Amino acid sequence: MTTPRAVERSLSELNLLGPDGWPAWTQVLQKSYKTNYGRSEDPVYLHLASKTRLGAVTLLAVQFLDFLQEDGRYVMFQMSITDQNLLSTIQSNQVGQLAWQMPKSREYFHLTGKFYICSAPRQVTRYSPPVLPHISGTAEDLATQRQVSNQFWEAKRVEQWRKLPPKIRASYTWPMSGSTPKAPSTSFQCLAMEDLTQQEAVGRNNNRDSLMSQDGTPYPMSSPSSPSSVTSFRSRWNSFAGGATSPTTDEAPAPLSPISAKIRNDNPAKILHDIALDNFCLLLFKPLDIVHFESSPLPPKRTIYTVDAAGQWVVTEANP
Repeated sequence: MTTPRAVERSLSELNLLGPDGWPAWTQVLQKSYKTNYGRSEDPVYLHLASKTRLGAVTLLAVQFLDFLQEDGRYVMFQMSITDQNLLSTIQSNQVGQLAWQMPKSREYFHLTGKFYICSAPRQVTRYSPPVLPHISGTAEDLATQRQVSNQFWEAKRVEQWRKLPPKIRASYTWPMSGSTPKAPSTSFQCLAMEDLTQQEAVGRNNNRDSLMSQDGTPYPMSSPSSPSSVTSFRSRWNSFAGGATSPTTDEAPAPLSPISAKIRNDNPAKILHDIALDNFCLLLFKPLDIVHFESSPLPPKRTIYTVDAAGQWVVTEANP
């Protein structure tokens, strides 16, 4: 028979942080992820449930990116700044719930927490990434801490961008998800994009290799002689530079300025790459309440991780 003291000692052990000083659920979630996905390159999607300011319930899918190695309290997802459905949901309500069903181990995680948006420096969004104490703890004033923290998050954003497959990078050049098509079909001709963040100058030969269409031919934007490519490029360049919208295909194309024409002719792939990089955001999630259910053992096991008023994690074994 289990004594009350033994139960109290067991709960006390569960309340300890992980071996790296992280919450105990961090090790459990990361171990489950490795067991179920291993080295698979298939995208992993989680269901996000949230409420808007008007009380409407939204259900969306977010793509898992990685665990934050510097701080186990955060999980990273990817988001495009052009995804207005997801962006408006997060900016309307910072708190959301995620459901993660593991395909092999017959367990699931229900996570409730706060979202933070790590966008490009030139983008303006709500709920910017938090200041991590161990990253900016040596700074003296708050302004310096925020500056150091912003540099850290931007470095993480670029680091994750470099890890993306070429096909995923190319998707950040596409029009807004879920919207009615208004752009010509050339908007989706970029189907693979190489990382150009480490290249200061890219020659024309590299331009042709960095943007490839589905049949393996160079992306038309690398050929200034194509009318559709010029119009498509002008649309993206105006969007990137904050200029006016591009004319339709029925209108006579307005002449490009000498600066933009030179950039287009010299390195169109780099311009399109930078537009895609500006659209790429890290969607950070900080869990505050986690329910972990394991259906494999008999009886099943349910573990609840919560944060108390003092900011300490409390782990409780609940009835299945």
